[in-house]
This record gives sequence, structure tokens and C-alpha cells, in this order.
Amino acid sequence: MHWYDEIKEEFIKNVAINYMQEISFEPFSIFPVVRTKKRSGVIAKYNKEDWLRIGNINDYKRIGATQSVGDDYDVSSQPYNLEDISFHKDITKTEAEEADSPFDAVGDGTKFVINRMKLIIMSNFVNTYLNTGKWGNDYQGTTDFTKWDDANSTPIDDVLRFQDNIASLTGFTPNRMLITPDVYRVLRSNADIKNSLKVTSDKVVTADALRRLFDMDTLTVMRTVRTTAKKKETATKNNTGYFADKKILLTYAPKNPSKYEPSGGYHLLKPNGGAKGDVAMDRIPMPQNNKALRVEGTATLTPKLIAPDLGCLLYDVIA
Repeated sequence: MHWYDEIKEEFIKNVAINYMQEISFEPFSIFPVVRTKKRSGVIAKYNKEDWLRIGNINDYKRIGATQSVGDDYDVSSQPYNLEDISFHKDITKTEAEEADSPFDAVGDGTKFVINRMKLIIMSNFVNTYLNTGKWGNDYQGTTDFTKWDDANSTPIDDVLRFQDNIASLTGFTPNRMLITPDVYRVLRSNADIKNSLKVTSDKVVTADALRRLFDMDTLTVMRTVRTTAKKKETATKNNTGYFADKKILLTYAPKNPSKYEPSGGYHLLKPNGGAKGDVAMDRIPMPQNNKALRVEGTATLTPKLIAPDLGCLLYDVIA
């Protein structure tokens, strides 16, 4: 009989589910999760001209019992490969016995694993979507618009202009926006923003107020922090910070994922019976490791950029 025999797997899964509901997985608010039963396969790739083509208007006019005109769109495919992302925390008998209330070694270990998984998922998100050269257009502060910490900047007009650029090329208007914390801080004191809010019911510049001003379905402030320090090293000011700065992503994604509707990107994920199907938590006894209990998290997923024309990246947004 080991100390961890009383720790049920259901307890660990419940802790994980509750904690995942408390914290924000910011990437999943930008691009929806598409669940697949396969680890690899293909996903649709569209020709944007097919969505916009009209042809001869006279072809659509019906006379008597004639048939309606028909058309179709070409759907090619692009491959995807899901990867397993795993991380664990070993909890010793001593840790469990000496944890003082309200601390709980197993519960805290589970949260530690979930939080690390969140950081890895965010890192993949940033590498996939928040670098120049990924989207149909990149816009740089000073070169393409006045930086938003300048007194003469017009961020509302800038965003609406970039939205129109994408809509005029694709027929889809960006409805999702991701901003880095430094840009959010500047926007809260921006004269253009504050003057626009004078004619609304908003008294304070909040993320939701900005969402409405920019005419977005979602506006997410990417607050996740990471450190580049290695294991056992001490994090310092130079190796700790947000995942990105001075950036904004504008993109379109449908409210509900659809194989037959274009989206800027998706998170392809293979459900594995875990918390909400996103991260599976396993209880693994490790009697050979000083009678430790291993709490292990695993996610099988990959971020996939689907339609570059449906998004644009703004960088060097502020000085």
C-alpha cells in the first residue's frame, strides 16, 4: 500500500478541468479548435476567386422552365501532422505529507503541468502566426501607418482600413483581433480612442470597448508570460517577458469550424479523453522513483495556417 493509492485519477482530471476553465488559453480564442480522429491527413485549401466569381449576370436570369445556372469551387488540400506535447511533474511522498494547508501537492502539481502545457501551446501559436512573411500582408509602423503612441495616430481608421483591404480581396472581413499587452496599454490612453468613446456609453477604455470600436467579434490581449531560462536557472529581467510585443494580428475565422468555409487558421487537435478533450491528464505510479506519483499531461495538436489572405500582421505598432 503506497501513499498515492488514495489519490484517484478522477481527482487529478477534475483539478485539471477546473483549472483550465479558470485560466485563458488565448490561442483558442483566435482560431477555433478542429477535432480530428487522425494524427495526420489533409485539410481543405480554397481558391479565393471561387468565392468572389460572378461571371455574366445574364446567365442567372431564368426564362420559363429553364434550369438555374450552377457552379462549384475548386478545393485542393494541404497536409497536416499532429504532434504529441507532453510534460510531467513527479510528486514525492515527502512533498505530499509536508504540504501545509491550503496547499495540496497533487493538485498544485496538476496545475503546474497544465500551466506549462499552456506555455508550449502559446509558443507554437506565436511561431506559426505572429512572424512576418506568414500572412498576405504585413504592415509596419511608421512605414504603413503612424505608430499608435504618436499623438497624431488614428488606430481606429488604420484597423478599419486594413480590414477593408482583406475584405476587398477575399470577401471576408476580419472579425478577430489579437494585441500584445504593450499595445493595449498604449491604446488605453490614445487620444483617437478616447475621443471616439466620448460618444458611446463607455467611460473607461477596456478590451471590450476596443472590440466594439474596431468592430470585432473577439479581441484578445495576449498576456501569457514566458522565460527563456533553462531548468534550475533563475529567471531575470532579460529572459522573462511576454511572448510577443508591439504586434497586432487581424484575421477572419468562422464562429463554428467548417470544412467548407475558409478560415485564417485552425488548431487541429486529436481528442484523447482528457480535460475538455484538449489536455489529457494521467496518474502514473512511480514506485521505482522513491515511491513518487507522476502527474503527466499530453496534448496532440498542431496550429495550422489555412488561408494567408484572410489575415494581416501589424508590427512595430508602437515605438
